[in-house]
Amino acid sequence: MLTHVLSIVADGVLLGLIYAITGLGLSLVLGVMGIVNVAHSAFVMLGSFLAFELFRRFGVDPVVAFVLALPVFFVLGIVVYRVVITRVQSAAQTQGLVAMFGLMVLIENLGTIAWTTDTRVVTASYTNASLVLGGVVLPHVRLIAGGLALLLIGGVWAFLRFTLTGRAIRAMGQNPEAARIVGVDIARLSAVMFGLGIACAGAAGVALAMVFPFSPNTQVVWLAWAFLVVILGGLGSVASTLAAGIAVGLIQSVCTAVMPFDTVYLVLYVLLAVILTVRREGLSRAVRRTI
Repeated sequence: MLTHVLSIVADGVLLGLIYAITGLGLSLVLGVMGIVNVAHSAFVMLGSFLAFELFRRFGVDPVVAFVLALPVFFVLGIVVYRVVITRVQSAAQTQGLVAMFGLMVLIENLGTIAWTTDTRVVTASYTNASLVLGGVVLPHVRLIAGGLALLLIGGVWAFLRFTLTGRAIRAMGQNPEAARIVGVDIARLSAVMFGLGIACAGAAGVALAMVFPFSPNTQVVWLAWAFLVVILGGLGSVASTLAAGIAVGLIQSVCTAVMPFDTVYLVLYVLLAVILTVRREGLSRAVRRTI
């Protein structure tokens, strides 16, 4: 019995690390820039298919794909910021939300055209291997995906805390007008911040592809997971996002152990609705400028 409980907890923590990076980019972009990026999960989906195509065509290990996804999606994020965000950032909130929703639908439809709605998997040499410690089963793929997620979270935290650019981004999030007065290049840092958020999304997609089957349509579920992490952990805090991701992972792991898997998503949506009802002011307090 104890071994079973420990296995559930370990599985939940490892899943939680992956969910943490799924919500991290969304949390930082929303908390620092005030941008509600509802297209976030579409970039997560693209990250999954990047891992799939690299593995299918070239035999690239998902770990390598995870590393490659960071610069690729960082550049993609900057392009999206320059082409889309800058055009609607100063517009009314509804216009910005419509623009991001339209981008999400566009990416999903392009994904459906390119890969159809068939479910895909990324199978590495260690996919079916497990590590057993004292009777607790730890699948290699979840250990690796969780470890990569933890490294990325630590890297983002160190970047924001110890680098000049990271400190400037934090200052911009706390008081953009004051940051502008002291010479901070708001436009450049906003592009960097959005690129970082999309880089986290792409890497999260690779990590999720290592663990779960996926299709272009699964991005809707991932968006719900990401928003649940953001709502639980708050905005712009790496540590809080990590804690919230682990909490969500534990919730899923426990629910999966005691009820049918399809019911887990029902629990997710009910929990999301309850939290939004109880903490409906949580997002609006932190968002000063929302596109």
